[in-house]
Amino acid sequence: MLSNLRNRNLTARIRQPVDELWDRYLGIRTFGHHPGSGSPGDREWYMHYIPSSYRDVFAVLDRTGIGADDIVTDVGCGLGRVVFAASYRGAARVDGIDLIPSLVEAAKSNLSSSRLKHRDIRFHARNALDHDLGETTLLYLFHPFGPEILGEVIEKARNDRRSAGIRRALRIAYVNPVGEAVLNEAGWLRPVGHMPPRNEWVSNALHYRTAFWESTDT
Repeated sequence: MLSNLRNRNLTARIRQPVDELWDRYLGIRTFGHHPGSGSPGDREWYMHYIPSSYRDVFAVLDRTGIGADDIVTDVGCGLGRVVFAASYRGAARVDGIDLIPSLVEAAKSNLSSSRLKHRDIRFHARNALDHDLGETTLLYLFHPFGPEILGEVIEKARNDRRSAGIRRALRIAYVNPVGEAVLNEAGWLRPVGHMPPRNEWVSNALHYRTAFWESTDT
């Protein structure tokens, strides 16, 4: 899987040179694609994987005020670009979750070769509903699934935090926020802004709006 991803993404690497430079600097390979599954509106619908540009990822992370006491969880982490970027920005721990075992295997291979391999970075091949979100202080989402599961994950985050006795606010960065109504209706989150898409003239990467929320149950 990893060798196939490395060999077939030459065009993207050429047309997104800044992202290629960041990959090389961090000692990782995060260009790739994995198809989604299901149909929009189905419970078992999952977004395809294509990495966001580093410029967008860093802008989103910086907007959240990421710091050395943060535990970040990226749901739908793919090959780990957001995970490595969050660790590089100084998060105490970063967890990457993905349903696709081959993507997680490749992300772990990236970690073994990365200049960040001694940081607290963890990749998990599991359903987001099976991951404990109690310690998470920043939840990063790139529209990974439909509204039904999104609502369940958000409610699970609330319950996990209560069980862990966490009082610090949870921040959520939701890129391509197709299901933002779910967060607006959750009852314990408040919107705290958004970031419009910003195109790059040196890149053909796709760009999306990002919406931000913060918990009110502290």
